[in-house]
Amino acid sequence: MKLRMTNEAKTGILVLICIMALLGLVLKVGNFKLMRTGYSVKSQFHFTSGVKKHAPVRLSGVDVGEVKDIRVVYGDETIIELVLWMEDGVKLRKDCKAYVTTLGLMGEKYIEIKAGTASAEYAKEGDLIPSSDPIRLEDLIETATKIAGDIQQMAKDISKVANHVDDAIVDNRPKLDRIFDNFEEVSDNFREFSEDVKYHPWKVLMKGKEKTKDELIKARAERLKEKALALETRVAAP
Repeated sequence: MKLRMTNEAKTGILVLICIMALLGLVLKVGNFKLMRTGYSVKSQFHFTSGVKKHAPVRLSGVDVGEVKDIRVVYGDETIIELVLWMEDGVKLRKDCKAYVTTLGLMGEKYIEIKAGTASAEYAKEGDLIPSSDPIRLEDLIETATKIAGDIQQMAKDISKVANHVDDAIVDNRPKLDRIFDNFEEVSDNFREFSEDVKYHPWKVLMKGKEKTKDELIKARAERLKEKALALETRVAAP
């Protein structure tokens, strides 16, 4: 009888140890903390994108608390107030800002707090910290649709302007041809002048001297004669 009681006691102790180990494992995996102390602050949003109670709260990417409560505040407008529980030792500046963000593209929603400036005071129990509403998917789709419509209208306007330019070019083709012909003539005259100055630089010194009509005709004939002679020389060259 004594031996049987000893075996039962050992079995009971073994079961108790297994239960305690299992409880410790659950607390460890679930990240549960007993007898936690801290303080709570508040933050208000117009849209929370599905944040739930006990969602993580992070300060610059570090876990510092959780969403303790979610309240709907009715007034001039409907506000969603989140009560954020912060661990002891975590100090938030009053000008910090709370954001609703996501772990990955389709992950869990949580609160990210951007640290404030060093000149601001630390927040205390019950203080209200600033917040920034998350962007709604519907708003993004609406904005993208509007931008697409603006781009389409811009493309139509550009097409109209291009058509008007083409019509203007066709209607004014003779004028444009004359302009290009004048440009070509001016270019030829300038080339002749530059060649004349190159081979007869002394004529630049006589620029201010008035010439008679006969002198101009004679100078023109001399230039033509020189050009013809130069052309014959190039043709006769081997």
